[in-house]
Amino acid sequence: GDIALYAGLAGGAESIIIPEVGMDVDKVCKKLIQGRNRGKRHSIIILAEGVGGAIELGKIIEEKTGIETRSTILGHIQRGGTPTAFDRILASKMGAKAVDLLLNGKGNLALGIKCNEIISMDIGKALSLEKQLDREIYELADILSI
Repeated sequence: GDIALYAGLAGGAESIIIPEVGMDVDKVCKKLIQGRNRGKRHSIIILAEGVGGAIELGKIIEEKTGIETRSTILGHIQRGGTPTAFDRILASKMGAKAVDLLLNGKGNLALGIKCNEIISMDIGKALSLEKQLDREIYELADILSI
């Protein structure tokens, strides 16, 4: 749910629904109604891929609130998007690091970023790491959505 969480925070979504937290349809509907009562004419709800059912959720929200919904699946738009300068620079740095490691006889590694530094670790270890939700970011997004 990291991509959905960060996209929702950056895009000012009213609700961000990610697998790590789950979905409370009534809470989502309540936020939408409160926003409508304050004069908001549109709202954004981000639904992570791992939760699924965007079209169905839209129908449920429409039935519960009477607010017209439109579901958009962003997968193909995301994949075809133009990378930012930051994305290009990061990809270049990670590619250079990968080549450097390979030239030095080091393989079966995964690259990542920790404390703003590119790091490498055994790919098996990387795949076994438990993903952690950044609860502070989730709560910040929730506060800012009100």
